[in-house]
Formats: sequence, structure tokens, C-alpha cells
Amino acid sequence: MSWRLLREQAADALDFPEFGLLVEAAQTEPRLRQLSAISSHWTFGFRTYIGRRSPVVVAIVPSHAGRPYRVQRFLHEGVLGEAATADQAVALAVAHLSPGLGPVTAGTGESPV
Repeated sequence: MSWRLLREQAADALDFPEFGLLVEAAQTEPRLRQLSAISSHWTFGFRTYIGRRSPVVVAIVPSHAGRPYRVQRFLHEGVLGEAATADQAVALAVAHLSPGLGPVTAGTGESPV
């Protein structure tokens, strides 16, 4: 999914402003901006490869119903930490990226069989 499509998704989610705040904060962070961004059930994931089976290197779940933003190792599990704001969640996600990671490349990141 492109950053443009994520911004459109966020703009259409008027009843879920936390997702929009997260997209806005993430797109201003250079290390995340150079990765491939995806959204699954409102969870915002980042990959180093463009490809359907490419693994997520970090993900952020937006704040909802009074719960904090949650930074995860994978799209739907592996909690790394929590944050009160979208900006703090983005900073926490970046802190968990491997040094020198990116920019995004074609492929899946899997070894050939």
C-alpha cells in the first residue's frame, strides 16, 4: 500500500482520528518513510521488501477506547512497548529498527528454495 493510499484511508476514517494521527506522525519520520507501509485491521506495519509475503519489521496499533498506542514486532503480536501519543509510538518503533535498515527493495526477503 502506498503512503498516498494510507493518507486517503486515514482521511476517510473520521470516527478513528488516532489512525490519522499515526499515519501523519509516521510519514514525517525518515526511517519509516523509506520502508513499505501497510495497514491490516488498522494496525500500521512496515516492511523492508515489496512483496505480499514480505515480513513486517515493526508495527504500530493506534490508540483506541482509552488504550495507548502499542508498538509490536509483528502485525498482530509481539508487543515491544506502549506510548501515549502517535509521535511517541513512532519514536519507539524507530528505536526498534535495526541500524542501517532500508530503503525498501523488491522481493520478499525470503531465501530462495
